[in-house]
Amino acid sequence: MEPVGVDAAPALVPAPRVGCPVQDLLTTVPDDPSGAATAVERAASEIVGGPVSVRTDGLADGPRCVRSGPVGLTWTLECPRVPAERRLLLEQACVWLRLVLERDRAATAIDDAAEETTIVTDVVEALLSVHDVDQLLLSIADRTLGLLDADICGVLLREGEEVRMRSCVGHRVIDTARLRMRRGQGVAGLVFETGKPAKVDRYVEDRTISRDFVGLAEREQTESALAVPLELPGEFLGVLEVWRRRPSVFSEQDVRRMVTLANFATIALRSARLHDEQVRANAGLEKAHAALKHQVGVLGRTAELQQALLTTVLEGGGLPAVARQVAAHLQCRVGIYDAAGTRLAVHGGDGLPDTLSTRSRSGRSLRRVTGLPTAARLQPVYADGDEIGCVCLLPGSGGESSGEEMLDAVAAQVAMACSLTLLRERVASRARREALNEVLWDLLQGPPEHRVAARARAQQMGVTLGSRLRVLHGHLENVEELASAHGWDTSRTDRLRRDVVRALRDREDGPRLALVGRRGDLVVAVAESLDAAGARSLVHDIVASCRAEAPGLRSSWGVSRPHDDAEALPNAFNEAKTALSASHRLGGDNVFLYEELGVVRLLLGSGSDPDLQTFIEDVTGPLVAYDRDNDGSLVRTLRAFFDADCSQRAAAEKLFVHHKTLRYRLERIKQLTGLDLSRHDDRMRADVALRLLQLNGE
Repeated sequence: MEPVGVDAAPALVPAPRVGCPVQDLLTTVPDDPSGAATAVERAASEIVGGPVSVRTDGLADGPRCVRSGPVGLTWTLECPRVPAERRLLLEQACVWLRLVLERDRAATAIDDAAEETTIVTDVVEALLSVHDVDQLLLSIADRTLGLLDADICGVLLREGEEVRMRSCVGHRVIDTARLRMRRGQGVAGLVFETGKPAKVDRYVEDRTISRDFVGLAEREQTESALAVPLELPGEFLGVLEVWRRRPSVFSEQDVRRMVTLANFATIALRSARLHDEQVRANAGLEKAHAALKHQVGVLGRTAELQQALLTTVLEGGGLPAVARQVAAHLQCRVGIYDAAGTRLAVHGGDGLPDTLSTRSRSGRSLRRVTGLPTAARLQPVYADGDEIGCVCLLPGSGGESSGEEMLDAVAAQVAMACSLTLLRERVASRARREALNEVLWDLLQGPPEHRVAARARAQQMGVTLGSRLRVLHGHLENVEELASAHGWDTSRTDRLRRDVVRALRDREDGPRLALVGRRGDLVVAVAESLDAAGARSLVHDIVASCRAEAPGLRSSWGVSRPHDDAEALPNAFNEAKTALSASHRLGGDNVFLYEELGVVRLLLGSGSDPDLQTFIEDVTGPLVAYDRDNDGSLVRTLRAFFDADCSQRAAAEKLFVHHKTLRYRLERIKQLTGLDLSRHDDRMRADVALRLLQLNGE
């Protein structure tokens, strides 16, 4: 190596003399760099012949010096001139000292690296052992603060287009812990913008960063700052930043240390996030498992209840049995209501209303209803496309209540069981109605043997036909007109006809209708124990019921005379048809009683002898019987009254009786026949009946 300040180095170095101090020095390996420098100065002084100084700063230069790298030897001009061979010895001494110093620096660097490795290892182990994100961020800030010998440390994580302080240690001002920075704002914003480390040595005076947080820096008394990115490949997570409150310069070693720590912190942060995600996923799985287990339990209970309900329906237990079964399985209260809101069946009925308003039950979905507890569940019951009622479920009292979820799960099943039960009852009721309909028409129109069998079937079905039976025959006049006006289809029109018959059959007030049937728009019913006024009132009630089912519906009715034997029902049916014909032709109040038709029934009737004889018997029968039993003369008196042009005095003279006697006889006739001879219709009926009686030869 050529010495500085020498024009040319000798090609060959003469062997030093024995006992040369430099030669002796070169054979040693000192432990202390300072002692080595002193030894070099002493050996060089002997060679130069004067004081020699060692310099290690690389500034030794001139004719009175030699140098090897940064190590040099200098001496004063007063010293004699050093020959070239001795200068070479001095240069060798510089090389030796340089090697000693480099060895010492290398050892120091190795020790520092080992110490740094130990510190970083401890920090990394501490970071990787933390799984909670918030705790990890605090640990990152705390460890970085110690490793960088800083006063404040903060971890800022990215939130959209900002980085926000998530953990901070060493700060004095609360605003520091609330920092938010956009790209380019402050040191962290600069890192966010460039993705590279950034540092400032004089924060308040530096012009390479924005001035957004100078005021906060003055309040925190910060002097220098260093920030590095927290990032994964393709993902910027945030910024790790430290501040010092003393004048200092962050070295490249500080930057390297912080970058290394940031890399491990990023890995730890990613690991913590993955751990959190795994914990959340496990919690979600556990929750899903618990929910699934709960759902399986609910399904198991609902399956048990469904099986029990099906068994109850198949065994024909009816609605009370359904309510009892549900209450037993769910420990709840059950109420079953019909379409009008009237309670049909109940079990554990405390808190259940006797009736429900139709507004409360509108719609197909479950509802909480005003006036009921919030936990109440209502489910409509449907059959044949019609809403025929609803089920109300309430949690049981006494603390043994079923949850709302269970009530929601089984409400539809309970409604289905009720629907099946009601459909079963409907089918049975429909079969009964069809059987009774056959019985009715056999009684009205069948041959004698069918009528006998029909009476027996009626008794077996619990229908007793007593005395004073009347046949009511009606015609629904404008069903098709209503259907056309409202756009009803055939099923809706047929349903209207069925609803009218059902309204007649199910009526609760007034006289009972023993049998009710329908063919097309013609309705027939048999009523018991009705006088004329009762029959007329019954028909008016029936007309009102029909109009309630279908506003605007018109109907006409005819009512037969009362008959004491079911064998006479065919005759009664003919009478009702005659009265219905009179209602159609004569109008009036839409109802005619056969016994009130007078001679009109002879004009509208079939003209058969039995009908004619009946007319005669109705008027003259009671008079003939009275005369026969009392040797009286009421028939002769009535004939004389008509022959005298209804003059009581003329008739009395013709019969040779006192006019008071004639008046008494006429009053007696009124009592026996119900005829009021002051009315033209009654006089005409009596006159025609007497003449027919005379024609029959009686």
